[in-house]
Amino acid sequence: MRPLGMVLLLSLALCCFLDAARAEDKAQDANCEKYTANCTKEYHPVCGTDGKTYGNECVLCHENKKRGTHVRIKKSGQC
Repeated sequence: MRPLGMVLLLSLALCCFLDAARAEDKAQDANCEKYTANCTKEYHPVCGTDGKTYGNECVLCHENKKRGTHVRIKKSGQC
């Protein structure tokens, strides 16, 4: 029974890992070329791949530029 339990536990861990990897694959790049120097204050939240909610896509783009990062959009809406 013990080896079977280990196999089941490892299978469950693998499923969780694969699900997380597929979620990352669905992420998309923000369309940062269309934004100028200032962002509007419109609240259209996007969830970044860093787990942080940004007020809108423009804010995410400006944070990436300011910090030198490449956070992508995981989904529309809050994280």
